[in-house]
Amino acid sequence: MPIFARRTTRRRTQQSRERMLQLKVSSPRIMFYDVMRWSGKGLRLGVMVLLMVGLGFLVATGWQKLFVENDEFLIQEVQLKTAEGEDPILVTHARMVDRTGLDSGSTIFSVDTEQLAVDLERLPEVVSAKVSRRLPGVLKVEIEERLPVAWVACRSLGIRERDRFRGMLVDRAGMLFRCDSDELWEYGNQLPVILAREVEGHELEEGKEMGHEGLQAALKVVLRSGEALEGLERPAWVVVKDDILLEMKTLDGVLATMSYYGVDEQLERLSKVYQHSGDRVVERVNLIPGKFVPVVYR
Repeated sequence: MPIFARRTTRRRTQQSRERMLQLKVSSPRIMFYDVMRWSGKGLRLGVMVLLMVGLGFLVATGWQKLFVENDEFLIQEVQLKTAEGEDPILVTHARMVDRTGLDSGSTIFSVDTEQLAVDLERLPEVVSAKVSRRLPGVLKVEIEERLPVAWVACRSLGIRERDRFRGMLVDRAGMLFRCDSDELWEYGNQLPVILAREVEGHELEEGKEMGHEGLQAALKVVLRSGEALEGLERPAWVVVKDDILLEMKTLDGVLATMSYYGVDEQLERLSKVYQHSGDRVVERVNLIPGKFVPVVYR
C-alpha cells in the first residue's frame, strides 16, 4: 500500500508541472510588444503593396509613352492579304476601315489586334482573320475570303434572285450570307440562281448552312457544272421542282430535267448532247434516263 501511495504522489506532481509549463504569461508590456510586432508586419505588407502598385503604374505609363504614343510606331502601312499572300477579291482597305473603325493615324501598338480580327470576321465575306504587327509601323492583316458561287431564292420566304437587298448568296460549303457590299454585288452579278418555291424558315438562315435537300442538290449541279460544262452550257439557274426533280436552264436557253442523284453522270450526258447536236439547237432534254436521252430540238 505505501508503494502505491508514493507512485500516486509522483504522478500528481508531474501533472502539476505540466500545467505550470502550459501557462501563458501576459502583461500590458507584452501586449504592447505584440501589437507593435504585428503593426510592423502590416506596415511592411502595405509598403510592398504600394511599391507593386507604383511599379505597375510606372510600367503602364512607360508602355504608353514608349510605344502607344510614340510617333515612331505610327501606322505606315496596312498589308491586307489572303492566306495565300494574294490581294483579296472582295475585301478592300476602305471597307475594312469603314466596318472596323481602324484609325490609320494611330500607332500599331494602340490597335487591339484580336478585336480587329473579330470585327473583320463579322463581315459576311470573311471566313477568318488574323492580325499581327511588324515594326516599326506595319499592320499585317491576313484573311480567308468567303466567295459566293450562286444566288439563293425562295418565293415563300421573300428571298429574291439577284436582289441586292432581299437576295441571299451561298458559298461552296452551302453557307448563306447577304450581299453586303458593292464588291459582293459586282462579283455575284453574273452568278447562277438556285431557287425553291417553298422552304421552311429554319432551312435558309443567314450565317448558317442550307438545310434544304433540294437546294443542296441544286448547288451541287452548279458546282459540278463548272468542271463538266463550258461557256454557255453552264446553268443560269436551277429550280427545285419537287422532292426528287430539278430543272436547269443553261445560259443559252436549254431546259434540262435532272434528278437529285447522279448529278455527275447527268451533266456528262448533257455535254454529249451538245457534242452530237451539230447545227441543231437543243430546246429541251431529259438527263435522267441512262441510255436513251430524250432531246427536243428547236
